[in-house]
Amino acid sequence: MTVVELKEKLIAKIKSTDNEELLEHIANIIDFERNTDEVYKLSPEEIAAVNEGIEQIKNRQYLSHEEANRQIEEWLKK
Repeated sequence: MTVVELKEKLIAKIKSTDNEELLEHIANIIDFERNTDEVYKLSPEEIAAVNEGIEQIKNRQYLSHEEANRQIEEWLKK
């Protein structure tokens, strides 16, 4: 697929959606790519998620890589 074809495909998909959150994400990605001098600003939800993760680490509420893989294997068997 050429760049032109890819652009046309993306434009068609963008035109066909009314999902405001998706459109904002797409705009943010494009803006970030075009303005590489800017620092990405986290949304309030992203900041809350990061803070929650930090608290979980402080409270040792995490899995080792091996344990996570073991649990995934169990879930996939169901």
